[in-house]
Amino acid sequence: MNHVIQSRGPLALLVAAIGLAGCQGAGAFAQVSEKLNQISDSQTQILSKLDALETKLANMPAAAPGAAGKQPPGQQGPQPGKPDPAATYKVAVAATDASKGPADAKVTLVEWSDFQ
Repeated sequence: MNHVIQSRGPLALLVAAIGLAGCQGAGAFAQVSEKLNQISDSQTQILSKLDALETKLANMPAAAPGAAGKQPPGQQGPQPGKPDPAATYKVAVAATDASKGPADAKVTLVEWSDFQ
């Protein structure tokens, strides 16, 4: 009979340990559950934004074939990192610079290159 009592002692400790872990786990479970709810809400918001973008894309007028990224002739504006084709730039030209044509020409074309 003593043997039965001894085997119930460790079993009782195991049940108590599981019970205590379960009590502490309730708070952790609530935190995990709350975090999952937040993730679900965020996912719902993302999906609704994606739906709105897909609707906008579906309602956009179709572009003419081959016109992707091209502007109509005569309407080309300034591009980042490139000179504005509508602007006039003043460049200093020295008398010692290589040149061709009269010095008093109304238009001067300046060609510049960098050999590296």
